[in-house]
Amino acid sequence: MVTQTVSDRSERAAAHTRLFGVALLATLLVTGGLDLPWRLSGLGFGALVIWSGARLLGDLGALRRAGTPAPSRGGVIVGLGLTALMMLVLLGELVLYPLVADQERCLGGAITHQDQAQCRLDYERRQRELMHRFQAASADS
Repeated sequence: MVTQTVSDRSERAAAHTRLFGVALLATLLVTGGLDLPWRLSGLGFGALVIWSGARLLGDLGALRRAGTPAPSRGGVIVGLGLTALMMLVLLGELVLYPLVADQERCLGGAITHQDQAQCRLDYERRQRELMHRFQAASADS
């Protein structure tokens, strides 16, 4: 088994920190700033955040066990939690893609508050119809 020096662990932790930060920023920007279907690329960035964050937590733990002062894990844990929440939202949008895409198109063309309200009402109506179909299908099973 190859043992790693503290400097090797520190370099690896620094690389994972950079990757974690860039992927988290990309996830935030894509999720908050793009329309469908491009917003769904946040799932890939989010997966990268989770992978690099898990690796970073392991590196920080190894550094602490080696007696080297390591930064707090709190920021990484908060970033992982935020990413998990964003990925849940994106997965919901992926599952309901036609419904969400139609609502975005409708809201994009809405000129007045009344148009926006009508878009929301149509979205809610379609959502209820979809839920009734799922309930009917599960009752038949």
